[in-house]
Amino acid sequence: MLAGLSLSAVFAAAQNPSSQGQPARSSSPTRHDSIDVVAKLSPEEIEEGKLNDVYQPIAEQQRKGTCSGEIIERYKSEVIPLAEKSAFNIPRNKFLFLANRDIGNCHLTQQNFVEAEASFQKILQYAPVWPGTDDSAYPINFRQIATAQMGQQRWRAAEDSLQKSVSLFDPQIERATKSTSEFSRTALAGNIRGSKAMSLAYLGIVYFREGRTADALRTADSAFAEANQPNVPSTIARSVVQIGRSIAQTSGDKDAIAKWSQRD
Repeated sequence: MLAGLSLSAVFAAAQNPSSQGQPARSSSPTRHDSIDVVAKLSPEEIEEGKLNDVYQPIAEQQRKGTCSGEIIERYKSEVIPLAEKSAFNIPRNKFLFLANRDIGNCHLTQQNFVEAEASFQKILQYAPVWPGTDDSAYPINFRQIATAQMGQQRWRAAEDSLQKSVSLFDPQIERATKSTSEFSRTALAGNIRGSKAMSLAYLGIVYFREGRTADALRTADSAFAEANQPNVPSTIARSVVQIGRSIAQTSGDKDAIAKWSQRD
């Protein structure tokens, strides 16, 4: 059961972009048809708009459920070369980050786990510039690296990636909950907690596959506690319960099975 569950986690992460979370900063600039507004854009904003015009049609096709070799090739032949030629640091790193992230997600859906990991590892060089290491996309990317490693059954590597992911979420949660912005204290904090809960749930799977049943059950409990914090999306809580129940049932621990059967 856990073998199947671990792969299900990989596929869910790849096929459901909302479960990955999105960078807090906008992934596309605001475009206006007004000549007066366009005339006021800086050269960097104009460059970002040009890159976005190339990127968005491909990303939109992917969001509709199309993830093929053609999509990957379009990112590689249309978006990446154009971004690499950009004279501006932020647009260049932004669209190299987005294109390689989307390529990695495509590879996950195709179960090309080695290629997926390579794409997610690559964007670590772009993330410090955009969206920044203080953005939730950064620890989420470590979870994506881990899902690719889980698909390869490289459990120790996946453990390291997930522990990194979890640790990176903690200061982000603290900043959000202490913010003067109501949105940050509520919706943003809830989304970050939900992402942390998913990383913990995946870590529970990894511990179980490493034969560390007690750690797996303890970590699943931590994931459940995080998923039930205020403002965490209900979809996250349901996913965590599904994973936790499977870990408990496969462990054969009667107390854990009874506890998880009462959770929803």
